[in-house]
Amino acid sequence: MARTPRKRDPRKKAGAAAEGGAEPAAESRIALPSSGLAADILALAASGALEPAPAPGPSPPVERRAPAPAAEPVAVPAHNISLFGAVREERKAVEATEHLATFFLSGEEYGVDVRLVQEIIRVSEITQVPRAPGFIKGVINLRGRVIPVIDLKRKLGLGEVSEAARPSRIVVVKVKDRLVGLLVDGASQVLKVPVASIEAAPEEVVEIDANYLRGVAKLESRLIILMDLPKVLALELREGGVAE
Repeated sequence: MARTPRKRDPRKKAGAAAEGGAEPAAESRIALPSSGLAADILALAASGALEPAPAPGPSPPVERRAPAPAAEPVAVPAHNISLFGAVREERKAVEATEHLATFFLSGEEYGVDVRLVQEIIRVSEITQVPRAPGFIKGVINLRGRVIPVIDLKRKLGLGEVSEAARPSRIVVVKVKDRLVGLLVDGASQVLKVPVASIEAAPEEVVEIDANYLRGVAKLESRLIILMDLPKVLALELREGGVAE
């Protein structure tokens, strides 16, 4: 009686190959389905129902790039603009002016620091003072206070102010804590002049002692002679020189 050959279990063959330590050939690799039992998958592989898996190709070369150089710091331009500096410059521009009160003597316009001027009044009755210098016209009563009146035109050697003239005025100034009235041909105005416009008095306009002048302000259409009142009244302001 002939023996029927036994079919060998493919799982045992695979196990034997594993026990023998032999690696499966590259052709035995199969593409596994997405799901299924291991026994069913092996049976399908043994029957040739599964397609062999594609051989893995060489790994694509990896491009190695050199590290990018560090960006150089961008220099930020330094600005020397300061708000406080701008404010100081603006304040200097505002302070670079002189505030003057102006009046006329012999057709020329003179100016004094407006801070010295207390008020400008019309010529009132002037009481003469015996044995007083010729340029002292006398005294007036200014709201209960007796103050001396000086003919400024005569003091400077420019003639004499006519008290009866309609434009004539008395400029009341305060110098060294003393009130003095200055009799002038007429009052002009109060204005500001730039310090940059002030220059030394030229010879053609200096008809009086140059020590009495601080300079000349040159404006667009006229010249204003700046008078140094403390020097003009230095003698009269000495102790006992002018009564308060």
